[in-house]
Amino acid sequence: MTVFALAAPSAIGQATAAATSIRFTTGRSALKIPIEIDNNLILIRMSFNGKRPIRLIFDTGASMTALRVVRAAEFGIKGTVQASGNATGGRIEGQIARGVSLSVPGVEVSPQPVGIFPFPQVPGFDFDGVVGYHFINQFVVEIDYLKKVMNLYDRRSYRYRGKGAVVPLILKNRETPLVSTGFLFTNGQRNSAMVELDTGGDSAFVLRFPFVNKHALLKTSKDLTESGGRGAGGEQERLLGRAKTAKLGPFVFRDVPVLFSLQKEANDPGVDGIVGGEILRRFKLIIDYSRSRMILEPNKDLRSPIEVEG
Repeated sequence: MTVFALAAPSAIGQATAAATSIRFTTGRSALKIPIEIDNNLILIRMSFNGKRPIRLIFDTGASMTALRVVRAAEFGIKGTVQASGNATGGRIEGQIARGVSLSVPGVEVSPQPVGIFPFPQVPGFDFDGVVGYHFINQFVVEIDYLKKVMNLYDRRSYRYRGKGAVVPLILKNRETPLVSTGFLFTNGQRNSAMVELDTGGDSAFVLRFPFVNKHALLKTSKDLTESGGRGAGGEQERLLGRAKTAKLGPFVFRDVPVLFSLQKEANDPGVDGIVGGEILRRFKLIIDYSRSRMILEPNKDLRSPIEVEG
């Protein structure tokens, strides 16, 4: 289990003053950008300041794009501002570099703030950082999990003409989006939750300890089993339970594994948990921060069994 959600470092606001320039190679979009899907995580190759492309997790749960320390050193990217924040597994310390150019096939964005953090090594999983809010916010992003391609559109000219379900996102004063969900647990208990849309999480749903504790889910749930996790901040202790149903927009999923976090730090007040890739992979996912919405187009995996871990 690998989750790399990164909450907002305290110094980001100091590093984002410059206006952003977006340069598409042609037109107002970058189309058919190759991505990889590994354990429900989206990986994309990105260049920093024109250097060789490296493999990053595309992570809506990350408040900024961030590099592994060794890659920042290789590319000559130096932090100028100390930063600290909350991540899955605990606190994380690093630096922020200013004025970095980011590019993927078909588009370049600059200047961008980039975090430099000591991401943990994960056996069998190779990555050099995460793509976060300040890049994602520049576009309407279309992710096709089945075809393994991503499209980036100019957010001002974008018009959606499909038949997918439009689901509101909460982004006011935030750099990671929230979406309303509802759960019916096996004991008949119903709870609504505000969860983070987290393409950097590979599970279905994770509920954070303050929410779990408030609703006494550890006491009322049966047959809980241990299920560890790893994030940018280290190991995370969790218990695995189940919900009879979980609802995301108009879509209702049945017999859903739900992870209950035992990490008692409140990562982000008002955030009850996350919805991750094990649910999101069932759709063509369109993320449109400029209009505070996502659009879900079901694919052939919509009703496939929901796995405990990706």
